Amino acid sequence: MRLGLSIASQSDMTSLSNPIKTVKEESMVDLPTCFFLALAAILTLFQAYYAFESAGYAKLPVDKSAAIASAGAGGIAKKSSEAHPLHGAKAAVSADRSTAPLPDASMAVYIDATVWETDPVAPILLYHKFKTNGPSTLTMVSRLDFAEDLEKLYQNGYVTISLERWLAGDIRVPEGKRPLVLSMDDLFFRNQITLTPEGEPAADTGIGVAWEFYKNNPDFGFHWALFSNLGDKPYGTGSQEEQQIELARTIVWCIEHDAKVYNHTFRHVDLKNTKGLGITAELWENDKHLRRLLTLVDRPDLIPGLQNMVALPGGKWPRVGDAQTALYGYTDPEGKKVQAIFNVDYISRPDFLAAPYARSFDPVNLPRMVANLKAVDYLVENKETVPAASSCKIGPLTDVQSNDPDFLDEQILAMIQNGQCPQGVYATEHFIFSANDERVELIQKVEESFQP
Repeated sequence: MRLGLSIASQSDMTSLSNPIKTVKEESMVDLPTCFFLALAAILTLFQAYYAFESAGYAKLPVDKSAAIASAGAGGIAKKSSEAHPLHGAKAAVSADRSTAPLPDASMAVYIDATVWETDPVAPILLYHKFKTNGPSTLTMVSRLDFAEDLEKLYQNGYVTISLERWLAGDIRVPEGKRPLVLSMDDLFFRNQITLTPEGEPAADTGIGVAWEFYKNNPDFGFHWALFSNLGDKPYGTGSQEEQQIELARTIVWCIEHDAKVYNHTFRHVDLKNTKGLGITAELWENDKHLRRLLTLVDRPDLIPGLQNMVALPGGKWPRVGDAQTALYGYTDPEGKKVQAIFNVDYISRPDFLAAPYARSFDPVNLPRMVANLKAVDYLVENKETVPAASSCKIGPLTDVQSNDPDFLDEQILAMIQNGQCPQGVYATEHFIFSANDERVELIQKVEESFQP
């Protein structure tokens, strides 16, 4: 435009009589100027294109899947942002922040969320000692019956879960599966667990049977909650020092294989008839001895991971007054307050562990059922009382979006409204949401460890 105006401003009547000659002459005079202006324009275009491509807008997807991934993240977020009744402007800001196009489908992240269409519960089965010979009793299970019971539970959709992770808010299980917690009291008897020279649980022990079953059926999982009394029995036939070293190595194996060790008092005392100072002493000495054992075999590194959970010996509660205060207020050697207290009952009064967000969840009175043949039969015959999980694949997402609860609830809402996923409680690695076709609400964050 500037060149044209310059030519027009220098024209006169003579030039107008021969316009072709005039333009030619002026162009020849300003040829260097034209050349540099044209070069500057070309450089400007290249700079603009480079900036546009660097922002992720000029690069076309290499295939259809990449195009779908790029469109999916932004499109779903826009729709759900308009529909969400809870967040308003906050949701819109979150969507604007999180919905940058994915540069490549191979970089997309998908989350397999567990969906509970009914509030989840998890039975806790409580085992004691195991019988080598003879039939099972009300409180003791034979190794043969135990193996058969594990198979029954597995065939009916049960999988073992980590007690610690469930209490911390991680309520995920595979699709179609039912959560189950395996616990054991009165550790450590040798019929419960000993290690072979190769360092694995012996096959003629209860945990050895469970370990072998897990190796043959890894999707069943191997997770145990072990409540120990470390001061009321020997462990083996060697010298005191040899027994303690063998016991310590067994405890290390358990902890490293997610068979976590908790407190059942030092000498399995009756808390109903124990005063407050006695309760504190029993819990403290059991904790201190566990730490001594870990230090004995050079594994003090496991101490920071120990949790402060207590199971009532015989299911007996302390009387009112200082005894209850001592139990509820107990603090372990690292200063960690008591996190959970476990009761016990028989399957004739079935009671299951609720999800940690539920109103019925009471961390100082968590239910367990004595694991006998009747209890396992009940769980098999009444398996519908323990809901099975559904699932929903959320994505495509970026890494940032997968950890953004505001963005995730938008995605969940859109997928429910589109009929892609069911309504219910959504559990991801870091969050729990309550979701229906009108609103999605964050109800709990998953913690590193459970703190009531």
